[in-house]
Amino acid sequence: MTLETTLLLTFLINFALVLLDASLGYHLAPHLLRLSPRDEDRDSEVFVRGIRRMLTGVVMLYMFFNCLAYFRQDNALMAVVTVLIVLDLGGQLYVRYRARHRGGDAP
Repeated sequence: MTLETTLLLTFLINFALVLLDASLGYHLAPHLLRLSPRDEDRDSEVFVRGIRRMLTGVVMLYMFFNCLAYFRQDNALMAVVTVLIVLDLGGQLYVRYRARHRGGDAP
């Protein structure tokens, strides 16, 4: 495989992973944050909207650096972006697993 083909394939895989990460985070983060008993306003719509805006910002950063690495033909940056996305997905899945096995009501 050539360098361009490898970068394009990695770019497309990262794009799919970012979409998966965004959809999982959009539905999972508010439920997991509600499990924390610290604040009474955790159920408010404003709080959930704020968390979802933050997730939108993170997804935009992932895609910005994914595009930057692809168009600059930078293998190292593409690898860093891929690792960050995979770690983010893995962390979300781990927290979901822990919440379900602790008796939480996470989806």
